[in-house]
Amino acid sequence: EGTRRLVKSMASLARCLVLLSSVFLPLTAANEGSISRSPSRLMRDPSCCKSQLKIGGLFKGKDGFEEHAINPIFMKIDHIDEWLPAEKYETPLTWRGAMVGQDETVLDVLYLNSPRASQKNLLYRQWVRAGPRDFLYFKPKEVVAAIVTCGGLCPGLNNVIKAIVDTLIKTYDVKKVWGIQFGYKGFYSLPWVDLDCKTVENIHKRGGTVLGSSRGGGPKENMDKIMSALTSNGVNQVYVVGGDGTHRGANLISQEAARREYAMSVCGVPKTIDNDVAFIDKSFGFDSAVAEACKVINCARIEADDSHNGIAIVKLMGRECGFVAMYSALASNDVDICLIPEAPFSMDKLCEYTTEVLKKRGHCLIVVAEGAGSHHFEGVDLGVDASGNKRLPDIGTYLRDEMKNWFKAKDFPAEIRYLDPSYQIRSVAANPSDSVYCSTLGSTVVHGAMAGFTGFSCGQVNHRYVYIPIEEMCDPSNKVRVDTKSRAYNRMIRCTGQPNLF
Repeated sequence: EGTRRLVKSMASLARCLVLLSSVFLPLTAANEGSISRSPSRLMRDPSCCKSQLKIGGLFKGKDGFEEHAINPIFMKIDHIDEWLPAEKYETPLTWRGAMVGQDETVLDVLYLNSPRASQKNLLYRQWVRAGPRDFLYFKPKEVVAAIVTCGGLCPGLNNVIKAIVDTLIKTYDVKKVWGIQFGYKGFYSLPWVDLDCKTVENIHKRGGTVLGSSRGGGPKENMDKIMSALTSNGVNQVYVVGGDGTHRGANLISQEAARREYAMSVCGVPKTIDNDVAFIDKSFGFDSAVAEACKVINCARIEADDSHNGIAIVKLMGRECGFVAMYSALASNDVDICLIPEAPFSMDKLCEYTTEVLKKRGHCLIVVAEGAGSHHFEGVDLGVDASGNKRLPDIGTYLRDEMKNWFKAKDFPAEIRYLDPSYQIRSVAANPSDSVYCSTLGSTVVHGAMAGFTGFSCGQVNHRYVYIPIEEMCDPSNKVRVDTKSRAYNRMIRCTGQPNLF
């Protein structure tokens, strides 16, 4: 009986693993007959993907192991063919082994953590798998592309620019690629830069962006100016590298092109130092920023070590989420206290615990995200920046001054050092890991644009490259924050040893 149960259990587990390992899978046989092989049929008809798969129950119920339904939510990508059908062109790529089929999708990660969870129908997302297609919407020699970078700096921007230019010219033999200077306003107020493989040859070795970047000036207020510049120059592919606000602008341009029935693919590469982009495994430049932050944390540790009752405070980026601070604390393994926006704290409890650390170790190292402690600034209004982001009070100097006053009132001698490397960590060149990631993102987004997709961004989901609808990525309900009940956050708490400070 025991052997029979073990065999049945292993069979259920095998079925589960087969499903999960097929992270890019053609649609099930039940739907196969309904799928048209035209390049855009699958992308514009989510009904093609309304299959229901069965997964073997990993947890035993009253009647033994059960099967539970998992239901796909297909993440539709717009295609220019929807409003402007055109002749398709065979790809110039000679090696066909890497071609992506029109019905290939990528699944979200699935996991069950309790028998109760396994008894429910499970929802998962199906993403359009990224990569080169057999047939193109655009004739390569007729493509005129424009690349723009917007918002704050981030390691890897130049790598993405280089990859887009190289893929367009070397892979698809595109003849004209424009660089737009200093964000969206560069479309209508600054000269355009002619980009070729020679121009971008060595840009990946430096930080920042060779095109320059800025906030504001986007299509919400300047749509006619931007569209006039694009159409007058015959641009039919626009590559936008930026964050949420930048992507929302790209989506507006894509929608306006569709309204005008103008054949133009508008696509994005998500960029943020905060690693808070919805759905994707991580954003480019994050690893490089954390690596640079660790160098500063190491310097801060030395400052604290070499002072009597030394306290070092390091402020890192993270307006609304604390991934940079949290992973820098984990990576350095030197931090005593890590403060992030998702975890409020009391100044009294913070100072009391800092005193305990000083008495025990003789020094204390504090890492704080720039958006942490917002509850201490209620009623403070510093206005907004050009992108509409709320300007934040300086939590770093606030901590420094409040702690100085607290220790002085307690007649406890302490020396406080404050380091603010916020802009330092975002302006470095990409490390090797980010460099590879950026190069792949750059080539991947070009393949999608050449195939005729529009209104999409790209990234890794479950370690596979996919195309993501910009509307879904920028939906406020999909915002990513540090979950203070997550394993990652609790690893950080175990690493620092800090208690609940609220």
